[in-house]
Amino acid sequence: MTPDSWLQFLLLPRHRILLLVLVCVLILGFPIFLEGSGYTNWTSLRMPTTTISQSADLTPSSPLTDLLFTTDPADDDHSWMAENDRTIASIFRCVEQGNCSQNQTKVVILSAKPFLAVLRGDSGGEVIWANSTVMAMRLLGYSFLYSRGRDRTSQLYYMFGPLVSAILVDVSDAEACFHDQDCVLMEHQPHGIPAWKMFSFHFWGSPENPLGEKWTLSPERYRPSGRNTYLGYSIEPQCARQAFIPHELRPQQAYVLAKEAKFFNGSNYPYAPDFFDAASGEAGVHFLAGVRDRVLPDFFPSSITNVGFMPQTEFYAKLAQSRVLVGVGNPWLSPTPYDALCLGVPFINPIMSWDTSNPSNRTRWNSQHNTLKELDPPYVYNVFRNDKDGFVKAVVEATSHPIESYVLEDMRMSAVEERVAAILETDWKAEAAKLLAERKASKSGETFWL
Repeated sequence: MTPDSWLQFLLLPRHRILLLVLVCVLILGFPIFLEGSGYTNWTSLRMPTTTISQSADLTPSSPLTDLLFTTDPADDDHSWMAENDRTIASIFRCVEQGNCSQNQTKVVILSAKPFLAVLRGDSGGEVIWANSTVMAMRLLGYSFLYSRGRDRTSQLYYMFGPLVSAILVDVSDAEACFHDQDCVLMEHQPHGIPAWKMFSFHFWGSPENPLGEKWTLSPERYRPSGRNTYLGYSIEPQCARQAFIPHELRPQQAYVLAKEAKFFNGSNYPYAPDFFDAASGEAGVHFLAGVRDRVLPDFFPSSITNVGFMPQTEFYAKLAQSRVLVGVGNPWLSPTPYDALCLGVPFINPIMSWDTSNPSNRTRWNSQHNTLKELDPPYVYNVFRNDKDGFVKAVVEATSHPIESYVLEDMRMSAVEERVAAILETDWKAEAAKLLAERKASKSGETFWL
């Protein structure tokens, strides 16, 4: 490849990251080279001069952002490349102008897949969690960069390493990078990613990071043994987009939380087929579900009308018109019950297993939504599986005792901001040093470089 074609290659938008890496290596590496060569006052050295053609428009005073970011991404371009372009240009520009805002030069690399799904406009529990995390970081003023895979994450870290506060990764990538000598910081790999900067973005309660539970971020306060770092999320921004429907204007409608017809069958299904018939007759309500199956199986309850799988805005509108949300055992820990409570819709939470000798012991309840099992009517109605009378009573009570908007304190946006700030401001290197000392002393657990 000729020098001209190589320059054209680097100037392509998708290759700009390579050019930035080269620029940063030159900027950061040249003083180090000179210092190692014995030049202590390298700023006084005479530098070679070069004649620059005026057509290149590269004057000695040209800001680096003007040279590297000649065009702005389109306003409607929210691809990860466009978002990264905006963020990197913003960092360069504020450093050049000396007007960086608080936390702007602190970078978080978003490598976990749910963050890219946010940019695609996907929905789902992990995506809602990721979106809430992004919003909190934005409110706190942090810069964040998206990454697709370990190689790009390593590139970004090599470029911005001293600025990087944390890297949020998938569980598989945390494990893979930790054991990859080309990825993680090691004695012979000084430019690798420190293990203590990598946090597993994990939706469930188990510790899934080579450094353990503290480096595993969770969306819920898993009880009783959950020791992962609780990040959590907020449903307030999404809830605010949907108008609150006065209860007197709502139809006699109950919404059943199920996206798949298979949820109405199998070992995790808590009700018999006639439960919905009995509740409909007693409470005077009709049941709706948004199941994606075009052809419903024979076991699908006949008293439930399937309105089909809906776009997110239509789903929230339908939920806001309902008088109660009914869980059927799946999906576990869905954000939808939180949305429902915010919209003034109580939730029927099926208890799948319990201590039969002490049924009222909630610590032994295993329910569809274990966080909400701690709440009572009129917000949450916990119903034991196969309890027909309890189910019918819950539907009647929930539809006849309306609630106003309710948001758990932990799920307010201000609370998420506080937790994100606390996580990003923690001295994780010091925490990792303690962990490393413990592992060396006990000769248990894998060691790592600080």
